[in-house]
Amino acid sequence: MQLCNDIKSDLQGVIKSLAKITKIQSRILGISDEWNRKEEVLKLLAISPRTFNRLISTGKLPYSKVSGITFIKTSDVEKLLNENYHNQN
Repeated sequence: MQLCNDIKSDLQGVIKSLAKITKIQSRILGISDEWNRKEEVLKLLAISPRTFNRLISTGKLPYSKVSGITFIKTSDVEKLLNENYHNQN
């Protein structure tokens, strides 16, 4: 029984390490498709919940909802920012 627990613990450690490596590789390659909770996006964009809801309802910000929790991909936030980028030069 102890051997099974040790193996399970080791596998969990390997999974966590792989997740970290994948995250680092994504940053190096410029791939940023992490999922962020609504609250994180509100802080990141410095917007109100009402503005957030408007972005969602107009389709400007794609989302996923699981068990009442709204998730947004980092790449979709970046796309929104790039689409609204205005260079004043």
